[in-house]
Amino acid sequence: MTKRRQRALATNALPDDEWNAALHELPFLDHYDALTRARLRDLTTLFLVEKSIVSGATSGAHKLEITPHMRVLIAVQACLLIVGRGATVMEAMVDYDGWENVVVYPGDFPRTQDFEDDAGVVHRLEEPIAGESWEGGPVLLSWPAVEAGYDASGMALVIHEFAHKIDMLDGAVDGVPPLRGPARAAFQIAIGSAYDDFCRRVDAGEETDIDPYAAELIDEFFAVTCEVFFAEPELLLQQYPVYYGVLRSYFKVNPIAGTLGD
Repeated sequence: MTKRRQRALATNALPDDEWNAALHELPFLDHYDALTRARLRDLTTLFLVEKSIVSGATSGAHKLEITPHMRVLIAVQACLLIVGRGATVMEAMVDYDGWENVVVYPGDFPRTQDFEDDAGVVHRLEEPIAGESWEGGPVLLSWPAVEAGYDASGMALVIHEFAHKIDMLDGAVDGVPPLRGPARAAFQIAIGSAYDDFCRRVDAGEETDIDPYAAELIDEFFAVTCEVFFAEPELLLQQYPVYYGVLRSYFKVNPIAGTLGD
């Protein structure tokens, strides 16, 4: 695997214009240093070699064509979560092993859920969603939500859905990445305390700078706060400094300084 990835880096080049165009749309990456950007570019290259980014609407009135720019914009944000992981970019890509496709839709798409009420009757609910991650399967994205960007929408959908992928690595969707021993315990304590406080604030009707959707479940809190960690890190540091610290320790990135290392 490592040699194959080394060959992929050696034989595939990401054009400067495509790379620069993607960075232009992600202003929260402006301050990252040259080393981090170079590593992110290598990871983006590997991601584009190994993953298929395909349209979820290939015909009809709402047909969506996936352009090179769309592919790079998605790949850059996906790889931001692993830019500090592993001793090499080849090792970092291991976090995204085991699945192949990113499916992009021209808008929100329906998710069907079955639930049982208090009387034991099963109901089927369909709701439109902008993104979804499947354990061992694809990542689904709404292109308008991706294109809107964090500055305009307050949502970094790609980061959110790939945070779910990170959460799923240990087989438990619980808001905790694959950590062991004291590091896992420290992360659980930090996220649990932050989540409890955030839910209390939302339940009290307080307006929050972090999307209140984060109060839905602890795994959604993890995904939403990963968006904030990378796109608006000062906010997360101010509100939940201990939790911010364990995220820094796991991702091996200082998003405020724009450098690698915890």
